[in-house]
Amino acid sequence: MHYASHVDLAAARVVRSPEWIAARDANLAAVLERSARAPEARAARGLVSESTSGFALKPSLPTVMVWAEHCIKIDRAQARVTRLRKAVGVGAKCLLNLGDGVGDNNVMVTLTYRGTNADWRPRHISDYLRKVRAWFKDRCPGRRLKYVWVGELQDGKRREDGQGRGVIHYHAIFFLPLGVSMPMADKRGWWTHGFTNTEKGRAPVAYLMSYAKKADSKNVGGFPRGARIHGVGGLCSVGAAIRRWALWPAYVQGNAAITDRFRPAKGGGYRNDQTGELLLSEFAPTGGGFQSFIRVRTTPRRIDPSGPFSWLPEHTNTADAGPAAYLH
Repeated sequence: MHYASHVDLAAARVVRSPEWIAARDANLAAVLERSARAPEARAARGLVSESTSGFALKPSLPTVMVWAEHCIKIDRAQARVTRLRKAVGVGAKCLLNLGDGVGDNNVMVTLTYRGTNADWRPRHISDYLRKVRAWFKDRCPGRRLKYVWVGELQDGKRREDGQGRGVIHYHAIFFLPLGVSMPMADKRGWWTHGFTNTEKGRAPVAYLMSYAKKADSKNVGGFPRGARIHGVGGLCSVGAAIRRWALWPAYVQGNAAITDRFRPAKGGGYRNDQTGELLLSEFAPTGGGFQSFIRVRTTPRRIDPSGPFSWLPEHTNTADAGPAAYLH
């Protein structure tokens, strides 16, 4: 069968006007500019770009490569470390700054295991804290026990051979009222799984963060399966709201004050329990066990917050436009 070889291919091409091409290039340039700023911020949150490395993106690149720049893969280990550092740092600062007299009588406690991680159980740390709370309730009726704790793996830095056992242990700091002394956990039988050490704390936030900083994406996987690696107790309602805000994703933070009650919504995103407002997630899963995602929208931010905030009363708002106009 003979096919004509003189088909006018040019006639079959879609004609693109110069205006259309200029608009396409401008939109693509904007996408590339946002993508160039994204990797550092993504990495800090445990998000890793899946785009091909080593390429300088240009408007002339295929759509699939531009599409890849909108895809992220969650590094679960790094995301867990980031959450640990945020929760511990913000929680400890709230306990220090929002309480009367807190910080004048700090007690640091270390809890270790004599064996291996095979001896660890999920309830060990919570059972210990329950016993401390019961003691504090009898010692200081009507008051709330304030504390922060962090899990760590023994790294062997103090051993001559430098080899750590890799066994989980805990560091806790208690913010006690003046005149109250913390009993020794060994003598009280609060911790029967190994050894404890109790001492006066002089720089509580720095003490906890020094251990929080030791956790990284390379060693966080060494914790026993199912182990909690941090906790905060005794926060007032304001402190709890600030800590909750700090752990929200950025698109929620830019649309919510600490007094807003956003919670994860069924099907994705966050919903305000008080108003019913729904903030849809900016990313959708692409498959692979909810580890790979693609950006499907960019949620407008009412403000660009640099930290936790509350909406200003309406009568103080004199802005005609711009972010401040949303403060009401």
